[in-house]
Order: sequence, then C-alpha cells, then structure tokens
Amino acid sequence: MTSNEDGQNVARFNDSYLNKSDFSELMTNYSVEDSIVKANNVINNWAISKILIEKAKLNLTESRLNEIESLVEDYRSDLLSDSYLEALVNSTINLEVDSSEIQSLFDSNKDLFLLNEDIYRLIFVELPQDFSDTYEVRKRIRRFNKKDQYFLDSISFRYNNYSFDSKTWVSEKKLLNEFNFLNSYSYRSLKNYNFYQYKDSLSLYLIKIVDSAKKGEISPIENVLSTLEYMSLNQRKKEVMLKIKTNILKDALLNNKLEIY
Repeated sequence: MTSNEDGQNVARFNDSYLNKSDFSELMTNYSVEDSIVKANNVINNWAISKILIEKAKLNLTESRLNEIESLVEDYRSDLLSDSYLEALVNSTINLEVDSSEIQSLFDSNKDLFLLNEDIYRLIFVELPQDFSDTYEVRKRIRRFNKKDQYFLDSISFRYNNYSFDSKTWVSEKKLLNEFNFLNSYSYRSLKNYNFYQYKDSLSLYLIKIVDSAKKGEISPIENVLSTLEYMSLNQRKKEVMLKIKTNILKDALLNNKLEIY
C-alpha cells in the first residue's frame, strides 16, 4: 500500500490513490474562483467511481463480469485497429481537390442539393450621411461592371462599411440577420428590383443583388463546394482504406502470419 508521506496524493480509497498530477488534469476546466467546490466535486466523483467499481466486482454475477470484460477488450481492439488504420489512410491519401471529380459528384447527386431557401450573391456599401458622391456610388453599385468595381474599390476608405465579395452565396436567413432593417416589404423590393437603399440617422445603405437562386432549385455548385469536397475526400478515404485492408491481408498470408483453414 502506498502512503501519502511525500504529499503526492489527494485522496485514497483502499489501495487506489488520486495523485496530484491526475487531480490537476481533472481540474483544468475549472476556474480559480470556485476551485474549492469543484475540487470537492472532483474528489467525490473519483471516490464514487472507485466505490461503485469495487461493489460491482463483488456483487455482479461472474457471467456479467465476463461479458463486460469482453466488451472492454472488443472496444480496446477496435480503438487500436481503427486508430492505426486512420493514421495509415491519412498518411497515404491525396488531399488535393480534383475539379473534375467535384463536378462529377455534383452532377450525379443534384437531388441532394435542392435549396430549402432563397440564396443570393450580393454587394453592399454603407456610406456616411455627409458623403459627397452618393449619386455616383449609387449609380455604379446598381450597374457594377469591372470599371465600376475598380472605382468603388478605389474610394472604399471613405465608406463606413462595405463588401464587394460578389462570388459568395448568402442565405435568405443570413441576409435578413445581417441587414436587420429589412422587413417583409423592403425584402420583397430588394428581390424584385435587385437593389435597395435604406437611410438611418448615421448611414446610407446600398444593397445590390448580383445573382440569386430560388428555394426548390438546384443549388449553384459554388454554394455546396465544401460539402462536395467532404464527399470527395470521404469517397477517397473509403477507397484507400479498402486498398490498405486488402494489402495487409495479402502481406500476412505471404509471410505465413495468417492462415485461413
């Protein structure tokens, strides 16, 4: 039995000890302010676990104990084999995105990408109330060709806020959250005319819809690119995993480590 003469233990139950190192790890997520209460909880939970384990060993039937040990061993085996297999896959797999593969996945799974809400590509500018070139900015926002974009970029330091990221798709929900001044009427106006302006005591907001896709339509591929990349990677992982399993079986058979009767 280990004593606590060196002061390295925090608690003891029979021959089991909670040492300071393990105790500190259990306390890592707790703040200093309520450390005393949390420390007691950690110690109590550790003790309860040890007591219950001892009671279980004394009171559960032998068959049940054997069943638990078998489950534990199965779990340990699965954890070891799955972890090693995952490490092999990760060290082997090609992580580069293949655009043709992405397109093929999209074309063969379009039914999975039906939109459940309208989405938009848009730009916006927030101008201060004393802005001197409001008319010019409004005109170029509404038209927004390459020359307009260059001009608008060149004076962007004068805006309160802006975004000319016209390639990213934004959901209806995100749009309404971002521009909380949009009500049902103004939102319909923006959809119908692809442009809306709003003025408050501080700023003038100009919003331009560059492109849109409606609920029930197939999503643009750019909007689901991250999902397609995940599908592609997952598909490649399955293929690599199957190849690794096949190879390790062949290797074990060739080296007489595995015999199948």
